[in-house]
Amino acid sequence: MFSDEDTTLVHAVQKQYTSLNLKLPTGTFTILAAIALTSSDPLSTQPKIIALATGCKCLPKGKLPLQGEAVHDSHAEVLARRCAIRWLIEEIGREASDGSYWHSAWISKTTDDRYRLKDGVHMIMYISTPPCGDASMRFLATFQDEEMAALKDSAVFAPLAPNVASRGRDNYSLFGVLRTKPGRADSPQTLSLSCSDKIARWNVLGIQGALGSAFFHPIYLTKIIVGEVPRDLHDVAKSDCERAFWGRLQGIYGLPEGYKLNRPEVQFTSVVFVHSRSAQEHSYPAPRSCNESLTWVADSTSPHEVLINGLKRGVPPKHRYKSIFWPRLSKVSMFQLYRQTRSIENESKPMTYYQTKESMTPYQMAKNCLLGEGRLFSGWIRSGALWENFGSSSDNGQQGTDITD
Repeated sequence: MFSDEDTTLVHAVQKQYTSLNLKLPTGTFTILAAIALTSSDPLSTQPKIIALATGCKCLPKGKLPLQGEAVHDSHAEVLARRCAIRWLIEEIGREASDGSYWHSAWISKTTDDRYRLKDGVHMIMYISTPPCGDASMRFLATFQDEEMAALKDSAVFAPLAPNVASRGRDNYSLFGVLRTKPGRADSPQTLSLSCSDKIARWNVLGIQGALGSAFFHPIYLTKIIVGEVPRDLHDVAKSDCERAFWGRLQGIYGLPEGYKLNRPEVQFTSVVFVHSRSAQEHSYPAPRSCNESLTWVADSTSPHEVLINGLKRGVPPKHRYKSIFWPRLSKVSMFQLYRQTRSIENESKPMTYYQTKESMTPYQMAKNCLLGEGRLFSGWIRSGALWENFGSSSDNGQQGTDITD
């Protein structure tokens, strides 16, 4: 059965999405994801949608930006999480700017001057379809026609070495392995891991990320609500989601204080997303994935943007390096927000984005427990210093972009 609370949350997400009036090109579909906060306090607004995004594209390896001005991964789940990080950091700024006259209903400061979610506050993620990667392998297989199933059964792949990420849906009969985006074998190679893998990572490191760990203790998802799963597949999908999101990480050890293996509840919803693939399954020709992504951050001075190729829609290539045109979810824009919030804009020897992330010692220790040599996700592909060696005021460099499913 579907709980009334979950249904209310999903309807609230879709109402917010509809209010943003995104017009998809005819014959296209997209994926919707959102992050919400709920509270046991009866006086708080229920639920509080803090982040919303659509998308199913990412940049290929050869098109990654050197100055951090384009978003690498524009899948809905990844964008929604980045929106949530931005909301959390901006919430600190709202509390600081209003002093004693206003206090957040959702976060509180601890004795070490970092923040956490208040007691009784829970973070919930909604995804309109099972996330790409390990969580959706069997789900997708049930919708293959016989010809495609026979083709995949006859395909021969080189044995996958231990702790190596599989390319998309290659080796599709293997479960529990890391997989890169995209799923399609004819698309350019990327360095982006699947959304299943990224959600699993957040269940160890928290959704706040490295920069966010300067302000917040680890923040974990309490529940993940997934759409588009027929009732007769609930058991299969639930088993696969639980394995993908945390079950394959039960052997993790040595995490620093405050970090843990989080096990979010997995639930399903029958509420149909209007721009999902299944909502257009009878259209002809077959719907294709939309190139554009919508992002929305609650309570922000500039709440929503539309991205294409990882950049704000309509920005000419020659202007992509100007700060006024940066997507607010890009690495350089998030780094700028971090520095503003910490009031360190005028450092004599400012660190790069990469150096700053590496300086977050407890977070990096936890990350090494997950991704380090011999650890469970040691096959994780890292973008690293090459694409993160910039400051918070990057304004040079020349590089084109392209997108891939």
